[in-house]
Amino acid sequence: MIRGEALLRNGLYNVVGQTVRGAVGLLTIPFLIRFLGIREYGVWCLAYAVFALMTMSEAGISVAAAVFLSQDLAKDDSREVSRTLTFILISALLLSAVLGLLLWIAGPLIVRPLAAFDSAERADAGRALQTAGFALSAFILQRTLIGIEQAFDRYAAINALELCQSLLVNLGLVGVAWLGGKTVSMMKWQVFVCVLLLAAHCCFLTWLVRGKGLSFEWSGSKARRIFRYCVATWTATLGSAAFSQCDRFIVGGVLGAPLLGIYSAITNITSRINSFSGTAVQPLVPSLSRDVALNAQTQGRIRQATHLNALIAIEAGVFLYVLADGVMRVLAPGATARQDILGLQIAAVIYALYSLNAPGFFILFSVGEARTNAIVTLSSGVVSLVLIFVGARYFGLQGALVGNAGYLGTLLLNVFGLRKVGIALRHYVGWMAVPSLGLVAALLAGLFLPDHLWWRAGFVALQGGVLSFWFLRTHAEASWMGWFGFGRVSES
Repeated sequence: MIRGEALLRNGLYNVVGQTVRGAVGLLTIPFLIRFLGIREYGVWCLAYAVFALMTMSEAGISVAAAVFLSQDLAKDDSREVSRTLTFILISALLLSAVLGLLLWIAGPLIVRPLAAFDSAERADAGRALQTAGFALSAFILQRTLIGIEQAFDRYAAINALELCQSLLVNLGLVGVAWLGGKTVSMMKWQVFVCVLLLAAHCCFLTWLVRGKGLSFEWSGSKARRIFRYCVATWTATLGSAAFSQCDRFIVGGVLGAPLLGIYSAITNITSRINSFSGTAVQPLVPSLSRDVALNAQTQGRIRQATHLNALIAIEAGVFLYVLADGVMRVLAPGATARQDILGLQIAAVIYALYSLNAPGFFILFSVGEARTNAIVTLSSGVVSLVLIFVGARYFGLQGALVGNAGYLGTLLLNVFGLRKVGIALRHYVGWMAVPSLGLVAALLAGLFLPDHLWWRAGFVALQGGVLSFWFLRTHAEASWMGWFGFGRVSES
């Protein structure tokens, strides 16, 4: 018997935390646009995109921490835990110092080629990136500690700390913009919050490992294994980073700051689909890593994760697609032209569909197939960037948004991931039948329902209720007993 409730309970922590953080992040967008103006908002989005892209460099270390420590803890091997922690912490310290210094030196050079930005905009973005170097160092260390905390199954505390960080960052950014601060001042606030939360995670982790008999112990063979895994994981994350952040460079360079502001507002909204649905099933990584170490069955756990991911991704996409007009009016003032609303609908469908890759993405990490992840995500990211460039160059804003469809190639991750754990693709097709019908119904409703808020809101609420009932009925025992910590569920 395998404890299936832990996955759903940790997934619930992630969903609740990500929902609140996402809501806070979305609500800051209209305030920032109002206080900064769409042009300065575009400059901020460009600077933040570079910072976010650089933060992806830590993903190899944090994922490796979750995977290797989960396996060591499952075997109750304190010596291997010490070896893993030694390599992880040393690597994180070196990486944070090198990349922080690199961004401080290269910040102004990165934005220099953007001819569509004027000299003042490039100068502001360059100074902001130099400041971001300090935030980057603190963020890399912080995410590494979170990976360690995930291995210890401390998702409730992780989400509480991340919620505090989200509130401090977003409310502070709005306050800085309201007081007349621009991109550089906003990045300084980012530095302050990153350092503050790093200190909080250090305190929590110190409490977590106290009395466990851990020590500094170096193992060359263990270090080589983790290093190879980190490199493969980082390469996989690079594809995701290329898709989610490098597009800002392309759109900004081709279309300029005002249209980059609109593009960023739309993709910042729709990217929450992937954030919500992905974090819900992220507990698969330590959970499946333990299963692999113990040769346990995994099909029931993966089925739960697939359904949870599909429920959230499709319902979030349906909400944005059907209610695109109202969403743009509330969250992106100044970007409410008909073509902007259509752009949100296009992006909502694309992001909902590609977000269904999460189960395969995390399965491959869990079974040590980070290289496959790297190949698929990197190639899909490159294809998407090429399509975004072509679309922006010849078809403007909507063409750039359609170019995001290149990232749908990451759905192949599910095919490869299921194959690695011995689950036939026909099972996955069966699992996805109901959510797929829900998406088709929403696409038709978006085309034929009257353009009236209450009609459309009613449809979204009805469909959300139907799919939620389907999910709870399908996973009744795990959903009700698991989330609240009662009982066990067996694999099916």
